[in-house]
Amino acid sequence: MYSGKELWKNRIPDELIERTIRSGEVIETYPGLPANLYEAVSRAVEKSPEKLAVEDSFGHSFSYAELKIAADRFASVLKYRFGVCKGDHVALMMYSSTEFCVAFLAILKLGAIAVMLPTKYRKKEVCALVEKSDLQHVICDTDYLSFFEKYRDQGISLITFHSSESGFGFSEMTEAEYPEAEMEGECEDISVMMFTSGTTSLSKGVMLANYSYMHAVAVYQKIFGVTEEDSAVIPVPIYMITGLSALFGLILFAGGTVYMQQFFNAKDVLRCVQEKKVTFMHSAPTVYALLLKEQKEFPKLESLRCLACGGGSCSIHLIRKVHDWLPSCEFRTVYGMTETASPATILPEDTAKSPEMESNGVPIPGMKMKVVDEQGEECAPRQLGEILMKGTNLLQCYYNLETPLYENGWLHTGDVGYFTEDGYCYVVERIKDMINRGGEKIIGSDVEKELLQMDGIEEAVVVGIPDEVFGEVPVAVIKMEKDVAWDEEDIQKYLGGRIASYKIPVKILFADKIPLTPNGKYDKKNMKKLF
Repeated sequence: MYSGKELWKNRIPDELIERTIRSGEVIETYPGLPANLYEAVSRAVEKSPEKLAVEDSFGHSFSYAELKIAADRFASVLKYRFGVCKGDHVALMMYSSTEFCVAFLAILKLGAIAVMLPTKYRKKEVCALVEKSDLQHVICDTDYLSFFEKYRDQGISLITFHSSESGFGFSEMTEAEYPEAEMEGECEDISVMMFTSGTTSLSKGVMLANYSYMHAVAVYQKIFGVTEEDSAVIPVPIYMITGLSALFGLILFAGGTVYMQQFFNAKDVLRCVQEKKVTFMHSAPTVYALLLKEQKEFPKLESLRCLACGGGSCSIHLIRKVHDWLPSCEFRTVYGMTETASPATILPEDTAKSPEMESNGVPIPGMKMKVVDEQGEECAPRQLGEILMKGTNLLQCYYNLETPLYENGWLHTGDVGYFTEDGYCYVVERIKDMINRGGEKIIGSDVEKELLQMDGIEEAVVVGIPDEVFGEVPVAVIKMEKDVAWDEEDIQKYLGGRIASYKIPVKILFADKIPLTPNGKYDKKNMKKLF
């Protein structure tokens, strides 16, 4: 077993303390953390009330004092006009905007549970999540009102507004006078329900407590050294765990400034970095690949001091390209998931300069991890198995779901990987994505790494498809760089000199764009259908 507390004790100065929560479980966390993010904003008001807290793509902005006032007023509207009570499930179907920030903080203040609904989803997909959520209230942009009108008859209240250039969407609602709602959100309360990625029929409702969320943002703040002088742009939807925790929560906890983009556009993100002198960003490899395409227009971004990369495997090829573009900016790899409120492991040093640059880092403070074989026995260092984890920032439970994936405090991640003797974690594949070719196990990411070493290949994804003889065989979807014209035979011949023949994709499709899920990960399920 690998303990984050031990692995970081000589790397960051702050000591963890043990704390017994009401379930009787003993957790490791930092002393003096706010009960929730609303309380963190309240502390920032006391320190720097006029400091810019948030600004959205319409130019709407709030100082910390203004943000707290807006959250207080909206909390009163929710409680006294719409009857939102502690523990209620309140869905948010909203763009990245100042309205989202205010609504989320108001829900935390009331001790209700914010249920995140993806604005990228279609009506059918959203309704499937609603049916799982036992909602009492929905806050939605009028763009999505038609998704929810049928639920009025079920007693769900609809709170609507529109995010636009014309002004703050909650202005009219908050003009009425209501008593100030009391702060009811406690540190051990469940505060967020967020669904795992995947098909809506299989996605699970992850229930996160305030203390788990606050521990996650505190870990980020201490490891990355984020202060009130830092600022970040959110290039991903704010309702995703990276946006909600690793950016929005982190920066407000530190007292810095958050800039939001309603829709992702690489040039707009980089323009924001340049004009607002943004210092920090956290996103997925696919986002960095898209940003790299604009580097000629933005050759220098001198304000950026740190980039974090999670949400998928980050190739050496991509890491080196980012380092060549921004040599003075630190690049740190992160591995985590919705169930960990974002971070599980973080690379302790700049990835481009690390001897473990292909690793996903070491377990964060407050996290314990291990790798087990098919019999559940713990693996030796460098032995492949399933990654398990337990810790302070783990989910409380899956909503209305008993599952062996989360028993005795240990979460089965479904990821195959190994640890080095020094505690560096290497995540190599999802268990479900491993390819079994006639009994020979193939890790798609290993083949992808070899493909990306070939000049002219920009992106590569390897999946398994059914085969009458071998049961399953590897195939690849490849995106080439402009003006490069390798064919299937060229690539297979190249791989033949580098990997075992049974690992070589039997078919290769060339695509202008590789399919992604709504969360920005490679859509391997739909890629298989292409064959």
